[in-house]
Amino acid sequence: MTDKSRIFKARFTIADLRQQRNHREVFTTSLTKNETLDHFILKLLGYSFLSYDKSAKINNFSDKYRPDVSVKALNEHYTKWLSVDKPDLQRMLKATKVVDEFIILTTAKSEWLNQAKPQLRLLPNSHLIEIDKQFIDHIKSNLTRNLDWDITIDQHCVSISDDRYFYHTQEFVWH
Repeated sequence: MTDKSRIFKARFTIADLRQQRNHREVFTTSLTKNETLDHFILKLLGYSFLSYDKSAKINNFSDKYRPDVSVKALNEHYTKWLSVDKPDLQRMLKATKVVDEFIILTTAKSEWLNQAKPQLRLLPNSHLIEIDKQFIDHIKSNLTRNLDWDITIDQHCVSISDDRYFYHTQEFVWH
C-alpha cells in the first residue's frame, strides 16, 4: 500500500533565464522509501533545470542504474543524464561513456564532492552544479505535499517562492 504522505503534487512555474524560457510543469511524484529528502529536493530542482526540454523525464524510482532526470533522443539514447546528491562514482564514470552530456547536481563543499572533483575534471562531457546546503535545508524544513513553486534560474542563483516562503541560493555554481 502507498504511503500517501510520500506523494507530492508539483505545480512549477519556471523562469529559466539561462535558457531564456518560461514554462509551467504540473506532475505528481513521490519520495521513495530509500530516498532522502535532500535527494528528493535536488531531483526536483534538477528536473526544473532540464524541463525546458519537453523530453525531460524525472525518475520516480530510486534506481542507481538510471538517471534521476534524463532527456532521451528518439532512438532511446540518453542525450542528458542528470544525477543528484552523491551518485556512485564507478557507475557515474560508466554512464559518461554512453551519454552526450552528464550532469551532477550536488551540495557545495560536501565531502563527496571533494573526493569526486578530480575525477569529474577528466570527463569532457560532464557538468557540475553546486548548490548550498542551507538552501536545501530551508526548503526541506517547510516542505508540504503541494509544491506550488515559482522557480527562477539565472546565471548566479536559483530562487523559489511559494505561497508562504522565499528561498534563495547563497551558492550556485554551474561548471
